[in-house]
Amino acid sequence: MLPSQSRLLTIHSILYQLSVSLAGGFVGAVLLKNGFSLAEALLCFALLLVARMGMRFGALIVIRRIGYKNAMLLGVMLSAAQFIPLIQADRWPWLIGWIATLAVAESLYWPIYHSASAVVGHSAVGKELGIRSAGNALVNVVGPAAGGLILSRYGVTTEFSLAAIITILAIAPLLYLTDIPAGPVPKTRQAMRPTHYRGMIVFAADGWMSSGIAVAWPMILFLSLGSHFDAFGLANAGAGMAGAIAGLYSGSLIDRGGRSRSAKWVSVALAIAIGLRAAADWSPLAATAANATGAVVMGFYVPILMSVMYAGAKRSEAAYAFHFTAEAGWDLGAACGCLVAAAVASGGEGHASLAVLPSALAVLVLYRTLRHTPD
Repeated sequence: MLPSQSRLLTIHSILYQLSVSLAGGFVGAVLLKNGFSLAEALLCFALLLVARMGMRFGALIVIRRIGYKNAMLLGVMLSAAQFIPLIQADRWPWLIGWIATLAVAESLYWPIYHSASAVVGHSAVGKELGIRSAGNALVNVVGPAAGGLILSRYGVTTEFSLAAIITILAIAPLLYLTDIPAGPVPKTRQAMRPTHYRGMIVFAADGWMSSGIAVAWPMILFLSLGSHFDAFGLANAGAGMAGAIAGLYSGSLIDRGGRSRSAKWVSVALAIAIGLRAAADWSPLAATAANATGAVVMGFYVPILMSVMYAGAKRSEAAYAFHFTAEAGWDLGAACGCLVAAAVASGGEGHASLAVLPSALAVLVLYRTLRHTPD
């Protein structure tokens, strides 16, 4: 007997996250090793996000022709293909090829994945999100540790080739999904006049925050650990273990109606975790501790955030249109955040950790949203 539709998504999510933690989490570190400064690497990520935002309108045409499930499969296959140009990303033509391939892949994949997660699930959505988050976090223990070891001993080609194979394996659970009832695909003109502003604002704030803690911070941590792949991987593996425990507890809290009650302390914890990162690059030990603390906070935050988004998608009765708008907001917020972080980082090595600090501006928006959303 096949697992339930929701479990199939969870299995896929864990496999996909394994490839991300094994290799995707090292992309910024590889760019730094290839001679990019922190500011230049952040500008590359900003370019990727802008390209992804533009590609979304082309994705509408593809999805309208081949359907949600096939478009999601195509997105995963292109995600596997991104590792081919990434192996040679020290040269600009290949770097641009990586940006273009990943932009197309993610413009297809993420809105459909989130739409499927919103409309295919159980009544205990918090439990399912908690299991998925904890599973991904456990993968984030194995992936970074293995990725750092492979990169330091065998190099980029072996690392990214293995990640491509795992990404392809992540397709298997999706083959057994039924059609995804995510509502009509919006026309291009409709997509340019979004109606789901709340989701867009929430994800724009999350994107802005992620530019600091998910894009800039891993590269700052890598530099603070002496630019050693193995040390970087072990630091993220330890953080992944801490995040797994927090993710399980957060999911049960949601199902007990504690999302609104937890908004205040989760928001305070986010601000503290960002502050610790901004002040931690003076010492490898301090940076590692700040990394683990941040993972615990994210373990609580992510299931709460996504339960809010999935509830909004269900209420909209047009899950894909909702997440199309939300993801566009995320790209915009994250791209702007990367540009600001790059401007801060351009001040020199002594200012590197301060590139995380602007991301704290998003916490107030997120707090107000989480607090005023009914459980």
